[in-house]
Order: sequence, then C-alpha cells, then structure tokens
Amino acid sequence: MRYRNTIAMVVLLMIGGITSGWSQTEAKKVFFPPVDWATGWATGLKVSTLGPGIEVIKSINPNWNARIGFSLLPFKINKEVKIINLGMDISTKNRLGGINIQGDFFFRPWFYFTGGVLVDLVRSKVNIHLLDTVQYGDIDITPGQIGDLSARVRPGWIVAPFLAIGFGNPMPLNRKLSFNVELGAIYHGKPDFKLDGVGMIVPTASAENEIALETALKGYRFYPIFSLQLNYRIR
Repeated sequence: MRYRNTIAMVVLLMIGGITSGWSQTEAKKVFFPPVDWATGWATGLKVSTLGPGIEVIKSINPNWNARIGFSLLPFKINKEVKIINLGMDISTKNRLGGINIQGDFFFRPWFYFTGGVLVDLVRSKVNIHLLDTVQYGDIDITPGQIGDLSARVRPGWIVAPFLAIGFGNPMPLNRKLSFNVELGAIYHGKPDFKLDGVGMIVPTASAENEIALETALKGYRFYPIFSLQLNYRIR
C-alpha cells in the first residue's frame, strides 16, 4: 500500500512539473512587450488606383506595423456619342477613394503581407441626354419630351476587406525616408445600381432594369489595388 502511494506521488509530481513547464513555455509564446507610443511614427504620401492619399504609420514591433490612411480622387467625364444615328450627351461624375485601416506583417525587412478594411468611397453617376429628335411615324419627338436617364453606381459593400503584398517598408528603418509598393485587391461585392428618369424615359428606370444591370455586372466584385508610397519617419 505504501509502495502504491509513493508511485502515485511521483506521478503527480511529474505531471505537475510538465504542466508548470508547459505553462511557462506558453506564457513566453503569448507574451507581447509593451508598445512604445513615443517613437516609431511615420507619415506617407501615396498614389494608387484609389487616387492620391496620405497615411499615418505606427511601428508596433519589428514584425508589425499599424496604418490608417485616406485617399480621394473626384473627376468628371463629358462626351458626345452616336448610337444608331442618334446623338447623345453622356456626362459622368466619378469619385475614387477610401479610408483604410490595416496592419503589415513582415516576412523580411523588405517584403510584407498587409490587410485590413476600407471604407469604400468609390461612386459614379452617369447622365444620358438625347441630342437629336426622334421620328416615330409622322410624329417628331424632341429630346426634351424623351427626357433624361441617370444611373448611380456604387460598391455593394461600403466596408470592404482587402489584402495585398508589399515591397519596401512603410516605416523607414535607420533613416528618415523610405519607399514601398503594394499590389492586391479589394472585395466590395457586386455593384449597386439606382436608376432615375425624367420624361418619356421614366419606365426604363425600373427596379427590374436595376436588377438586370446588377446581375450583368456581378462579376466585378474585386477592385485592383496598386500603390506607390513615399514615407517620412517623424520620430
């Protein structure tokens, strides 16, 4: 009986030692040093497929950066075209841009993986105005009677995830300036259409046609990201 109790005590001591060693090892694995908020700050100027923008970069540790930025590019396009011998004036108001919140993980000092979310500001509004009179039998229908058709297009997801790979380093190391390049994509869902009409063309701006346009363009769920960025270390 005493022999069995001795064996049991040895086994319990062995289990306790292994558990203690495992707990210490795990604690070391999940331990993160405190972040130094006084240093490791940089700012960046970038040009990308979302337009020009700025960023603030914070180095968390040698393997991680945190970043927040803003991009915006509004522009207009006006063009006259001929379709089936009818002149049309097509005008568009467009906007590229977004607010990005992301983190970088470095495999090498010059190569990293980045991802996060983007508050997608991409929008487009198209207005179509007929320039020629349409003959319907003996009746002439003027452009004013036909009316205008407009369409508003925006991403299906306003808050969209994105992933990219990067070359360089957004946080300058041992110097004031650095340069980095990123290539990736945003997933913002299928485009969302809203049609509106004035005059005789009003029936064309129907919910059925909105759904048909969304279905036809549902494959455009990804938006490519390519950016060039110059960074300056503040402290």
